[in-house]
Amino acid sequence: MTIPFIDAAIVILLVISVGFGGIGMIGLLVFPDIRSRMYTATRAPVISIGAMVLAVILYAFARFLDGGEEQYITLILHILILLSIVIVANVLMHRTILERNKPESACQVSPSHDDERE
Repeated sequence: MTIPFIDAAIVILLVISVGFGGIGMIGLLVFPDIRSRMYTATRAPVISIGAMVLAVILYAFARFLDGGEEQYITLILHILILLSIVIVANVLMHRTILERNKPESACQVSPSHDDERE
């Protein structure tokens, strides 16, 4: 026996997940510079994965309440571990791209500053 409210919430979360995944993919293909591509590649897929994870958690919780065994609690724990790994990897990727994409002028000291010190 399933609850229609939970089934509707799962479907809505999956549609949101597919929508933001598509937005992320289109953004990677359309945007011209690395910063806008990076923003699209890090933000939209995280929302997509988050919505998918919530849908799986709702499904497992509904099945557990219907008299399921402990395997659904294990599924929820595995999904939460996966979500934490994805978030940490996304943050690390974002920082790495920002550090490698610094303009050269930000790393160099202009000669006028050296003359003032002497």
